[in-house]
Amino acid sequence: MRLADLPQGVLIMTGSVVTAVEASELQEGDILSVGGTTVTVTGTDHHDLPGMTRIPVSYHPYDTETVRSERWTLPATTRLIPRQLLRTERVDCMLCEPGTNGRDVLVDRVTEGWVQSWVCDAHLQM
Repeated sequence: MRLADLPQGVLIMTGSVVTAVEASELQEGDILSVGGTTVTVTGTDHHDLPGMTRIPVSYHPYDTETVRSERWTLPATTRLIPRQLLRTERVDCMLCEPGTNGRDVLVDRVTEGWVQSWVCDAHLQM
Protein backbone atom coordinates (compact mmCIF):
# COMPACT_ATOMS: atom_id res chain seq x y z
CA MET A 1 0.00 0.00 0.00
CA ARG A 2 1.33 3.42 -0.89
CA LEU A 3 1.11 6.31 1.53
CA ALA A 4 -1.60 7.99 -0.57
CA ASP A 5 -3.77 4.85 -0.20
CA LEU A 6 -4.10 5.16 3.59
CA PRO A 7 -7.73 5.42 4.72
CA GLN A 8 -9.01 8.97 5.06
CA GLY A 9 -7.42 10.82 7.95
CA VAL A 10 -4.80 13.34 8.88
CA LEU A 11 -1.23 12.49 8.00
CA ILE A 12 1.56 14.48 9.58
CA MET A 13 4.84 14.23 7.73
CA THR A 14 8.24 15.39 8.84
CA GLY A 15 9.89 17.99 6.67
CA SER A 16 13.02 15.99 5.94
CA VAL A 17 13.43 14.19 2.66
CA VAL A 18 16.45 12.29 1.37
CA THR A 19 18.67 14.22 -1.04
CA ALA A 20 21.62 11.81 -1.07
CA VAL A 21 21.98 8.12 -0.28
CA GLU A 22 25.06 6.02 0.46
CA ALA A 23 25.70 3.00 -1.73
CA SER A 24 25.43 0.68 1.29
CA GLU A 25 21.82 1.84 1.92
CA LEU A 26 20.48 1.01 -1.54
CA GLN A 27 17.80 -1.62 -2.07
CA GLU A 28 16.34 -3.36 -5.12
CA GLY A 29 13.97 -1.03 -6.97
CA ASP A 30 15.66 2.22 -5.92
CA ILE A 31 15.98 4.76 -8.72
CA LEU A 32 19.03 7.02 -8.92
CA SER A 33 20.33 9.82 -11.10
CA VAL A 34 23.95 9.23 -12.11
CA GLY A 35 25.53 11.74 -14.48
CA GLY A 36 22.09 12.70 -15.82
CA THR A 37 21.13 9.07 -16.51
CA THR A 38 18.33 7.33 -14.62
CA VAL A 39 19.62 4.11 -13.06
CA THR A 40 17.51 1.39 -11.41
CA VAL A 41 19.00 -0.80 -8.70
CA THR A 42 18.12 -4.39 -9.64
CA GLY A 43 19.42 -6.09 -6.49
CA THR A 44 22.08 -6.01 -3.83
CA ASP A 45 25.06 -8.33 -3.50
CA HIS A 46 27.24 -9.12 -0.54
CA HIS A 47 30.83 -8.06 -1.19
CA ASP A 48 33.77 -9.73 0.54
CA LEU A 49 35.87 -6.58 0.74
CA PRO A 50 35.23 -4.51 3.88
CA GLY A 51 33.84 -1.07 3.12
CA MET A 52 32.75 -1.97 -0.42
CA THR A 53 29.26 -2.46 -1.88
CA ARG A 54 28.32 -4.31 -5.06
CA ILE A 55 25.19 -2.99 -6.76
CA PRO A 56 23.52 -4.62 -9.79
CA VAL A 57 21.94 -1.86 -11.90
CA SER A 58 20.16 -1.36 -15.21
CA TYR A 59 19.80 1.78 -17.32
CA HIS A 60 19.26 3.10 -20.84
CA PRO A 61 22.63 4.53 -22.00
CA TYR A 62 22.40 7.80 -23.90
CA ASP A 63 18.57 7.70 -23.78
CA THR A 64 18.40 4.81 -26.23
CA GLU A 65 15.99 1.86 -26.23
CA THR A 66 18.84 -0.45 -25.23
CA VAL A 67 18.78 -1.64 -21.62
CA ARG A 68 22.20 -2.13 -20.14
CA SER A 69 22.79 -4.17 -16.98
CA GLU A 70 25.98 -3.95 -14.94
CA ARG A 71 27.34 -4.69 -11.48
CA TRP A 72 29.00 -1.70 -9.91
CA THR A 73 31.46 -2.08 -7.05
CA LEU A 74 31.71 1.11 -5.02
CA PRO A 75 32.97 2.22 -1.64
CA ALA A 76 30.04 1.75 0.76
CA THR A 77 30.12 5.46 1.64
CA THR A 78 29.76 6.67 -1.96
CA ARG A 79 26.92 9.22 -2.00
CA LEU A 80 24.46 9.04 -4.90
CA ILE A 81 21.49 11.20 -5.90
CA PRO A 82 18.21 9.34 -5.40
CA ARG A 83 15.09 9.87 -7.51
CA GLN A 84 12.96 7.28 -5.69
CA LEU A 85 13.60 5.31 -2.49
CA LEU A 86 10.51 3.32 -1.53
CA ARG A 87 10.68 2.03 2.03
CA THR A 88 8.07 0.15 4.07
CA GLU A 89 7.01 1.97 7.20
CA ARG A 90 4.52 0.97 9.89
CA VAL A 91 1.90 3.70 10.41
CA ASP A 92 -0.40 3.47 13.45
CA CYS A 93 -3.24 5.81 14.37
CA MET A 94 -1.89 7.81 17.29
CA LEU A 95 -5.34 7.93 19.00
CA CYS A 96 -6.48 4.29 18.56
CA GLU A 97 -5.61 1.54 21.02
CA PRO A 98 -1.95 0.65 20.31
CA GLY A 99 -1.64 -2.10 17.71
CA THR A 100 -5.31 -2.03 16.64
CA ASN A 101 -5.26 0.38 13.69
CA GLY A 102 -2.00 0.23 11.80
CA ARG A 103 -0.89 -0.22 8.23
CA ASP A 104 2.37 -1.03 6.47
CA VAL A 105 2.79 1.59 3.76
CA LEU A 106 5.42 2.36 1.15
CA VAL A 107 6.89 5.80 1.66
CA ASP A 108 9.12 7.47 -0.92
CA ARG A 109 11.92 8.97 1.18
CA VAL A 110 12.82 11.36 -1.68
CA THR A 111 9.43 13.05 -2.08
CA GLU A 112 7.55 12.16 1.11
CA GLY A 113 10.20 11.88 3.84
CA TRP A 114 9.07 10.05 6.99
CA VAL A 115 5.67 9.69 8.61
CA GLN A 116 5.66 11.36 11.98
CA SER A 117 2.07 10.48 12.91
CA TRP A 118 -1.33 9.56 11.48
CA VAL A 119 -4.87 10.08 12.82
CA CYS A 120 -7.60 7.87 11.33
CA ASP A 121 -10.89 9.20 9.97
CA ALA A 122 -12.89 7.77 12.91
CA HIS A 123 -10.99 10.00 15.32
CA LEU A 124 -11.25 13.02 13.03
CA GLN A 125 -15.04 12.83 13.18
CA MET A 126 -15.15 12.86 17.01
